[in-house]
Amino acid sequence: MKMLQKGKRLFSAILIGVLILGTCMVPETETKAANETLLNTYGKVFGRSGNCVTLNQLKDSATLSHIKSHYNSITLENEMKPDALLGASPSLISQETAKDWGYYIPSSMQDTYVPKINFDTVDQVLKICYENGIGVRAHTLVWHSQTPDWFFRVGYSDSYGYVSESQMNNRMEYYIKSVMNHVYSGKYGSVVYTWDVVNEYLHATPSGWNKIYGNCGNKPAFVKCAFQYAYDCLDYFNLTNSVSLMYNDFNTYMEAGDIITMINYINAEKKICNGVGMQSHLETTFPSVSYYTAALQAFVNAGFEVQITELDVANKSDEDLAEYLYDLMKNVLNIKKSGGNITGLTWWGISDQVTWIQGQRPLIFSSLDVPKSAYYNVIQAYKDTCTGNQTIPDGWYYIKNINAQKYLQVENNTGGNGVNVEIGTGSGVQGQKWYLSNHEDGYFTLENGNGYMLDIQYGSEEDGANIQTYSANGADAQKFKVVETSEENVYGIVTKVTEDKKALDVYNFNTNDGANVCQWTYYGNSCQKWVFEAC
Repeated sequence: MKMLQKGKRLFSAILIGVLILGTCMVPETETKAANETLLNTYGKVFGRSGNCVTLNQLKDSATLSHIKSHYNSITLENEMKPDALLGASPSLISQETAKDWGYYIPSSMQDTYVPKINFDTVDQVLKICYENGIGVRAHTLVWHSQTPDWFFRVGYSDSYGYVSESQMNNRMEYYIKSVMNHVYSGKYGSVVYTWDVVNEYLHATPSGWNKIYGNCGNKPAFVKCAFQYAYDCLDYFNLTNSVSLMYNDFNTYMEAGDIITMINYINAEKKICNGVGMQSHLETTFPSVSYYTAALQAFVNAGFEVQITELDVANKSDEDLAEYLYDLMKNVLNIKKSGGNITGLTWWGISDQVTWIQGQRPLIFSSLDVPKSAYYNVIQAYKDTCTGNQTIPDGWYYIKNINAQKYLQVENNTGGNGVNVEIGTGSGVQGQKWYLSNHEDGYFTLENGNGYMLDIQYGSEEDGANIQTYSANGADAQKFKVVETSEENVYGIVTKVTEDKKALDVYNFNTNDGANVCQWTYYGNSCQKWVFEAC
């Protein structure tokens, strides 16, 4: 084992302490999450980071700038629901006129006249999103709460009774396919990547749907029809592999079993429902984080795509909200990291100033561009979960130190137990080659070209512990993990024996051939940064 000179190390540690103390004097809002946004963290992991908005908010330049900084997806809060498109009272047009306007008329449609659909707001929203690179969750096609009662009645009139099931099936097909056809026939329809086909069926009593179809339990035929109509439309436009069809509901954590049964029924013949939109209007007192994530895990285990669709959290205080969201996001991210098909997270409101929950502060921004402690905790949850466990593929690598621009090697290109590990000028010898093997616990081993494993001497947790080679034994002393740095494809290599707190380090920033490699507390210094170059 090579002896370490501690004088310069002590100076470095003191200097780091001074720098850290100086950093602590900078205002907190300037040091926290300086470069992270919801878009480059959660958008990176899930593919979609979203929020609910209105057309007026999208037209406001400051709000649109905020949206583009943090989100690549929007959901219209109310302006794409059936009552917004159909109106409070019907404006009837003939079937022929409807066909001329591009509406879809089922061959068995019994109504001589059909209601006009107002696409003015939708078209404006799609155009803005298209021009600004924002995706759209289309919310929603079939919903009891904001569908005018006249839509279910004979002659589209409140003066008459409710239509038959077959006639309502025709009206549902007319509405779903007309809306979707309009979107995808237009110039800007490509921004719509998900449809909430059916919203809150499990809570749809009393409603026009219930009065016509009755109580269908967890195998509702009309819900299955709705998904079939939507799927048919996607199939027509060749979008079945790129656009998702979701069942969206609240209290999904209380009704996961019924939802799983229903979706399996819908998909019995063919997969026409991709999965679940988990509305997440939560409270810090209920559901518990574990209760919520148990339902999320159940949906993932059932093979469903999951989108978290309407997230806000009633709370006792900002600190209470911050703690709850940190724990919740860590659980959600861990399920994603384990392979869960979670494809989006949508907050329900730009800030507390526009929340739908009266008298509450349930969001992570207090006002536009003014983040709360909960925002920083959400970002921290991402950093703690996702920026320390990157995966490099199995294979042979040269491992180059950034500071010295020299390679990890064994002394004298020798194989054996207790052979010292150092850095040296690249020469391509076996002693500079390392085979990386990933393991199920998230760590990897490095086997030298001479047949021995990279190893921490005695499995020590101490700063200065020497790095050597040793026969493979499966011990934690031979397990490592890479962590991201601010530089692309440059990593720290942390050690399992220290629970990722310490890392491979070229002692004292030395750049000479033969400079020793040891373990030291990870600060992300240049002497602790490495590049993996495929052999």
